[in-house]
This record gives sequence, C-alpha cells and structure tokens, in this order.
Amino acid sequence: MRQSLIKNDILKEICKGKVISGGLLASRLGVSRTAVWKAVNALRADGFFIEGGADGYVLSAYNTKLCFEQASQTVGERIVFKETTVSTNEDAKALAETGAREFTLVLSAAQTGGKGRLGRSFFSPEGGLYFSLVLRPEQPIEDCLKITTAAAVSMARAIERVTNEQAKIKWVNDVYVKGKKVCGILTEGAFDAENGKLKYAVLGVGVNVGTPKGGFPEEIKKTAGALFATAAPPSLVIYALLSEFLREFKEFYKNIDTAPHMDEYKKRSMLTGKTVTCEKGGKTFKGRVTGISDKAELIVIWRESNSPRLKRQNLHPSLPQNLKYAGKRGKTEHLSSGEVRITEYE
Repeated sequence: MRQSLIKNDILKEICKGKVISGGLLASRLGVSRTAVWKAVNALRADGFFIEGGADGYVLSAYNTKLCFEQASQTVGERIVFKETTVSTNEDAKALAETGAREFTLVLSAAQTGGKGRLGRSFFSPEGGLYFSLVLRPEQPIEDCLKITTAAAVSMARAIERVTNEQAKIKWVNDVYVKGKKVCGILTEGAFDAENGKLKYAVLGVGVNVGTPKGGFPEEIKKTAGALFATAAPPSLVIYALLSEFLREFKEFYKNIDTAPHMDEYKKRSMLTGKTVTCEKGGKTFKGRVTGISDKAELIVIWRESNSPRLKRQNLHPSLPQNLKYAGKRGKTEHLSSGEVRITEYE
C-alpha cells in the first residue's frame, strides 16, 4: 500500500511537465531517494514513459499510457478515470442519478462494451479517446439532438487543430476524416415526467485516435479510420484533443437553446448533395439529400428503390439544376432520426 501511494504521488509531480530531481521528490514525500528510484522503476514497469535518472524525472512527451494525474493537469475538469470500463456512458448515468454535478467527466483508456447508436456496440480498444459528460440542460428531451450536433462540430474543430486534417460530419453523429469514420457520438437522456424536460443528459464520445493493433474488425474495416497510424499515440495528443473539444463544446453549450453551431454543422455535412439509401418501414428508399434543417433534420427527396428506372429526360423541374433527378415526383421528408448510407442510383 505504501509503495502504491508513493507511486501515485510521484506520478502527480512528474506529470506537471517540469523535470524534478529525485532528491526533491524524496524531500516532498518524506521518503528516501532509494524509495523514489524504486517507485519510478515500478511506474516504468506499469507502462509509463519516464525520462531522466536520479538527477531529475519527467513524464516523456512520448508517453502513451493514460492516467488520472496527467488528465487532471491537462484538462482541469472533475474527472472520474478508469483504465478500463464497460461503458463510460453507463458510468456517467450512474453518477448523474446520484447527483453528480454538470460537466463531471468519465474518462477511460478502453471500453469492453462501448455503446453506439441504434443499440450497436462501439469498438473501443486502447489507443483511443473515450469519455462521457454529465449535463443538466433544462430542455425538452427532443432537444438532445442539439447537444449531439454541437458535440460533432466541437470534435471536428478539435481534430483539425490537433491533426491539421479536414473533418466532415455524417448526419447525425459521426465525424469523418479522409472518408473514414474516426468519431462516434451518443447522447442519452433521462426524462423528468413532472416538468417534461430532461432530468439530465449524458454525452458520450469515442474517437479512434490510434489504429488498433491488427487493424479494425472485419465488419467495420471498410468504414472505420483513425487519426494516427500508430496503435499507441502519445497521451499528450489524446489529452490535447479532449481539452480542445471541451473548450469548444462549453462555448456552444452556453447558448445551446439557440444552437449557435448549426450553421457550421450544415457546412461540414458530407451528405448534402449526395444520393443516400435508408431503411424505412421495412422498405428501402433512395433519394437525394438537399440539406439539413435548423432542427438538425436531414432533408431528403425520396423515391422507393423498386420504382421505375430513372430516365434523364424526366428531370424534376422544381429542383435546383445540380440536384435534379429523374423518375416519379419525389416526396421531401425531414428525418430526425434513422440510418442512411451514401449510395448511387442504379
């Protein structure tokens, strides 16, 4: 137990980014320099990259292991850190139910049961960024979409600052880089029956920062991507991504009722102008995305996939020239939920 406490105290000191001597560490902690040396070697054995020797120690910029101490130094939030958990969203919901304050952050280095939309799982190996935020917006539950879209824009901005790569958004909750999904977002809420508003919301974000060892599972390898080719990106990069996200998201969240992020969300859409396919009511529909509404609804002009083959001479006269398509007069629909994929007309 004593050795564990010494390790934790030393980790707090060396995560501050400045070289600190073994003698000073020993003096501050009230232990011998030999005890400091043993604790540093134990931390190295745990996977932490620590530079220096008896004259001074500091956590290396190339360190890849996530830890509470470095997260606290970098992000400055109230953090619940877990090396591995089933789901940060489930952890955050449990905390919210017991009164956790707004912006309590659950952070994990890996998830064994990460959650995605529509009941899907989210692949969450080590080398990624997985976190959930407890939020307490006084909004109707249908406004959870504002939180999701604000988070998507915030993460797109954070990715661009950290990687210098352009980030696009696939409606409604995925962030893409170079045509591959690198981030998924899931917002879950608890309903207060007395006032018809959210009791709390939990915002979950998962980012593929590093490429997992052995690659992505077969079922997602065609669509999944990562920000970096390495399986173990530096922890400072991961925390910088989290810090940038939180800074952006908090600014949007201050005025979430008016959704100040929506103009940028629309501009970052990778679906606008594209042909998409959607499963609705047991039928497959195809159509052209014409835009996104102020309520974050996907605006699509549909036709059933089994309708007559399209002919160029029958262009829909009411559509902009670059969005005209042939066939029967389509139905414009505003989708607030669902799953669509980019496709092409047969």
